[in-house]
Amino acid sequence: MAALWAVLASGCGYHSVYAQPAGERLSVQVGQILIPGALAAQSAASGARAELSAAGMLASAAAAPRLVIDVLRVDELSRAIHVAETGQPAAAAMSIALTARGRVFRAGIPDPQLDTGDVRRAVQVSGDADPRADSAAYDEAVRTAAERAGRAIARAALGIPEPADEAP
Repeated sequence: MAALWAVLASGCGYHSVYAQPAGERLSVQVGQILIPGALAAQSAASGARAELSAAGMLASAAAAPRLVIDVLRVDELSRAIHVAETGQPAAAAMSIALTARGRVFRAGIPDPQLDTGDVRRAVQVSGDADPRADSAAYDEAVRTAAERAGRAIARAALGIPEPADEAP
Protein backbone atom coordinates (compact mmCIF):
# COMPACT_ATOMS: atom_id res chain seq x y z
CA MET A 1 0.00 0.00 0.00
CA ALA A 2 2.83 2.42 0.85
CA ALA A 3 4.47 1.77 -2.55
CA LEU A 4 1.21 2.55 -4.36
CA TRP A 5 0.83 5.77 -2.39
CA ALA A 6 4.41 6.80 -3.24
CA VAL A 7 3.75 6.30 -6.96
CA LEU A 8 0.50 8.27 -6.86
CA ALA A 9 2.00 11.12 -4.85
CA SER A 10 4.91 11.56 -7.23
CA GLY A 11 2.63 12.46 -10.16
CA CYS A 12 3.07 11.42 -13.75
CA GLY A 13 6.52 12.97 -14.11
CA TYR A 14 5.58 15.24 -17.03
CA HIS A 15 7.82 18.22 -17.66
CA SER A 16 8.45 20.41 -20.66
CA VAL A 17 11.44 19.30 -22.70
CA TYR A 18 12.49 22.88 -23.52
CA ALA A 19 11.85 24.51 -20.15
CA GLN A 20 14.51 25.99 -17.91
CA PRO A 21 15.13 24.18 -14.63
CA ALA A 22 12.59 25.17 -11.98
CA GLY A 23 13.25 28.56 -10.47
CA GLU A 24 16.08 29.42 -12.87
CA ARG A 25 15.81 33.02 -14.01
CA LEU A 26 17.15 34.44 -17.28
CA SER A 27 18.79 37.73 -18.17
CA VAL A 28 18.32 39.11 -21.70
CA GLN A 29 21.07 40.21 -24.06
CA VAL A 30 21.08 41.33 -27.70
CA GLY A 31 23.25 39.16 -29.94
CA GLN A 32 23.73 39.48 -33.68
CA ILE A 33 21.79 42.14 -35.57
CA LEU A 34 21.66 41.30 -39.26
CA ILE A 35 19.35 44.16 -40.27
CA PRO A 36 20.06 47.90 -40.46
CA GLY A 37 19.29 49.84 -37.31
CA ALA A 38 19.26 48.72 -33.71
CA LEU A 39 15.68 49.70 -32.82
CA ALA A 40 14.31 46.29 -33.79
CA ALA A 41 16.88 44.48 -31.64
CA GLN A 42 16.12 46.66 -28.62
CA SER A 43 12.39 46.10 -29.15
CA ALA A 44 12.91 42.31 -29.30
CA ALA A 45 14.93 42.43 -26.07
CA SER A 46 12.30 44.63 -24.44
CA GLY A 47 9.55 42.17 -25.42
CA ALA A 48 11.54 39.25 -24.02
CA ARG A 49 12.21 41.12 -20.77
CA ALA A 50 8.52 41.99 -20.42
CA GLU A 51 7.48 38.36 -20.93
CA LEU A 52 10.10 37.00 -18.52
CA SER A 53 9.17 39.64 -15.96
CA ALA A 54 5.48 38.76 -16.22
CA ALA A 55 6.41 35.12 -15.54
CA GLY A 56 8.65 36.14 -12.62
CA MET A 57 11.69 34.71 -14.42
CA LEU A 58 13.69 37.86 -15.28
CA ALA A 59 17.17 38.04 -13.78
CA SER A 60 19.46 41.03 -13.71
CA ALA A 61 22.63 39.31 -12.49
CA ALA A 62 25.42 38.78 -15.00
CA ALA A 63 26.07 35.31 -13.59
CA ALA A 64 22.52 34.17 -14.41
CA PRO A 65 21.87 32.18 -17.58
CA ARG A 66 21.27 34.63 -20.40
CA LEU A 67 18.81 34.62 -23.26
CA VAL A 68 20.64 36.00 -26.30
CA ILE A 69 18.36 37.32 -29.05
CA ASP A 70 19.62 37.52 -32.63
CA VAL A 71 17.61 39.62 -35.11
CA LEU A 72 17.98 37.88 -38.46
CA ARG A 73 15.70 39.33 -41.09
CA VAL A 74 12.85 41.70 -41.98
CA ASP A 75 10.55 40.69 -44.83
CA GLU A 76 8.09 42.93 -46.64
CA LEU A 77 5.14 41.64 -48.65
CA SER A 78 2.66 43.76 -50.55
CA ARG A 79 -0.92 42.97 -49.50
CA ALA A 80 -2.79 45.44 -51.69
CA ILE A 81 -1.94 47.61 -54.68
CA HIS A 82 -3.48 50.87 -55.87
CA VAL A 83 -2.66 53.34 -58.62
CA ALA A 84 -0.92 56.44 -57.27
CA GLU A 85 -1.57 59.98 -58.53
CA THR A 86 1.46 59.59 -60.81
CA GLY A 87 -0.22 56.65 -62.54
CA GLN A 88 2.28 54.20 -61.10
CA PRO A 89 1.20 51.22 -58.98
CA ALA A 90 1.92 51.57 -55.26
CA ALA A 91 1.45 49.39 -52.21
CA ALA A 92 -1.78 50.18 -50.39
CA ALA A 93 -1.05 47.71 -47.60
CA MET A 94 1.86 45.52 -46.65
CA SER A 95 2.94 42.84 -44.23
CA ILE A 96 6.15 43.44 -42.28
CA ALA A 97 7.61 40.27 -40.75
CA LEU A 98 10.64 40.05 -38.47
CA THR A 99 12.58 36.84 -37.89
CA ALA A 100 14.65 36.39 -34.74
CA ARG A 101 16.25 33.54 -32.80
CA GLY A 102 16.90 33.01 -29.11
CA ARG A 103 19.65 31.00 -27.47
CA VAL A 104 20.17 30.36 -23.75
CA PHE A 105 23.77 30.35 -22.51
CA ARG A 106 25.13 29.48 -19.07
CA ALA A 107 28.13 31.31 -17.63
CA GLY A 108 31.39 29.68 -18.66
CA ILE A 109 29.81 27.35 -21.24
CA PRO A 110 30.32 28.44 -24.88
CA ASP A 111 27.60 26.25 -26.42
CA PRO A 112 23.94 27.21 -26.03
CA GLN A 113 21.83 25.16 -23.64
CA LEU A 114 18.72 25.91 -25.70
CA ASP A 115 18.05 27.25 -29.21
CA THR A 116 14.52 28.42 -30.01
CA GLY A 117 15.01 28.20 -33.75
CA ASP A 118 13.74 30.95 -36.00
CA VAL A 119 10.71 32.82 -34.66
CA ARG A 120 8.80 35.02 -37.11
CA ARG A 121 6.16 37.59 -36.23
CA ALA A 122 4.27 39.74 -38.75
CA VAL A 123 2.36 43.02 -38.60
CA GLN A 124 -0.05 44.35 -41.25
CA VAL A 125 0.31 48.01 -42.28
CA SER A 126 -1.90 50.12 -44.51
CA GLY A 127 -0.19 52.40 -47.01
CA ASP A 128 -0.45 56.16 -47.31
CA ALA A 129 0.14 58.63 -50.12
CA ASP A 130 2.68 60.50 -47.99
CA PRO A 131 6.10 58.77 -47.92
CA ARG A 132 6.86 60.28 -44.49
CA ALA A 133 3.75 58.67 -43.03
CA ASP A 134 4.63 55.38 -44.72
CA SER A 135 8.12 55.54 -43.24
CA ALA A 136 6.79 56.13 -39.73
CA ALA A 137 4.24 53.30 -40.12
CA TYR A 138 6.98 50.99 -41.39
CA ASP A 139 9.27 51.77 -38.43
CA GLU A 140 6.40 51.19 -35.98
CA ALA A 141 5.51 47.90 -37.67
CA VAL A 142 9.12 46.66 -37.45
CA ARG A 143 9.25 47.66 -33.77
CA THR A 144 5.93 45.90 -33.03
CA ALA A 145 6.93 42.73 -34.92
CA ALA A 146 10.27 42.69 -33.06
CA GLU A 147 8.58 43.05 -29.67
CA ARG A 148 6.16 40.22 -30.50
CA ALA A 149 9.07 38.05 -31.65
CA GLY A 150 10.95 38.78 -28.41
CA ARG A 151 7.91 37.79 -26.34
CA ALA A 152 7.54 34.57 -28.35
CA ILE A 153 11.23 33.74 -27.88
CA ALA A 154 10.95 34.25 -24.12
CA ARG A 155 7.89 31.97 -23.95
CA ALA A 156 9.76 29.31 -25.95
CA ALA A 157 12.76 29.63 -23.60
CA LEU A 158 10.41 29.10 -20.65
CA GLY A 159 9.05 25.94 -22.28
CA ILE A 160 5.64 27.43 -23.05
CA PRO A 161 4.33 26.07 -26.37
CA GLU A 162 4.39 28.86 -28.93
CA PRO A 163 2.43 28.48 -32.18
CA ALA A 164 3.52 29.99 -35.48
CA ASP A 165 2.33 33.55 -36.02
CA GLU A 166 1.08 33.11 -39.56
CA ALA A 167 0.27 30.43 -42.09
CA PRO A 168 3.17 29.56 -44.41
